[in-house]
Amino acid sequence: MIKTPFEAGGFAFSSEKMMEKAVKEGEGIRYIKNSVDMSDPQMVFDVYCQMVSQRLFETPPGYVYLYELRELLRANPSISNRDIPPIPVIASEKADVKRPAEAQRRQQPAQKKVKNVKNIDYKPWFKASISISVILLLIVIGMFAVTATSGNINIVNYENALIEKYEGWETKLKEREEKIREREKMFGQSEFSEGEAAD
Repeated sequence: MIKTPFEAGGFAFSSEKMMEKAVKEGEGIRYIKNSVDMSDPQMVFDVYCQMVSQRLFETPPGYVYLYELRELLRANPSISNRDIPPIPVIASEKADVKRPAEAQRRQQPAQKKVKNVKNIDYKPWFKASISISVILLLIVIGMFAVTATSGNINIVNYENALIEKYEGWETKLKEREEKIREREKMFGQSEFSEGEAAD
């Protein structure tokens, strides 16, 4: 079997230019498949309509992908078959060359608009960021709870620890003062009694 020099996506092309276009469309198809939730028929319908209206695909791999999407939508009872637009086909490679400059300019913004499909895929990131935020909030609350209930001196229980410390010092000082007074009384009385005995 002879392999043709310009082959992409299982199709043989007459020129390298068309083959490169098919390769780019194949990359676009992979991007859309990764970005669109295929289980949501309304989302698939919106993306399909956008691609058809902007005429994003002009090669056989692109047409095959559009046809698969169209058949998927036709099989879904929630989408009316009358609402599914047909796939526009460009007649040949020469039509692409002879296309007016205005149509080519229209094609460029359309390719940029396909990138907006990426916005659909932010739901998992949003859910993940909310989950992480909740986990971090619980960790911070737990840290405050541990700090408040621990016996170590820290910013939360610093005032209470100081008050307890000073109260302890105050009771020790009072006890010492009482002992000193008792000693003074004992020494004062013993000195006095010794003085009387000497008289």
